Amino acid sequence: GWLNPGETVPTFEAAMNALKPGEISQPIQTPFGWHLIQVEERRQHDATDDLARMKARQILFERRAQPAFEDWLDQLRAQAYVDNRLEKQDRINQNNR
Repeated sequence: GWLNPGETVPTFEAAMNALKPGEISQPIQTPFGWHLIQVEERRQHDATDDLARMKARQILFERRAQPAFEDWLDQLRAQAYVDNRLEKQDRINQNNR
């Protein structure tokens, strides 16, 4: 798909910007792994509206993601059972002294 400036990590973007249409990059390493990049074509397009829409979508996602993550953590905590036998054994040993 199409990429807009700033959508990728700087290493990836710099390698992509150095390519002409039809060229394939040397292997590029980013924090996400190794990549081969091929630029198929470039477009001159005012993406201001697209970027604003994408940013709004990201903000909405983040607002929904945090409460969902907290709910998931609460469910994990409710299902968790910890039997700390070391503390029980220490109490028994202290009482027997």
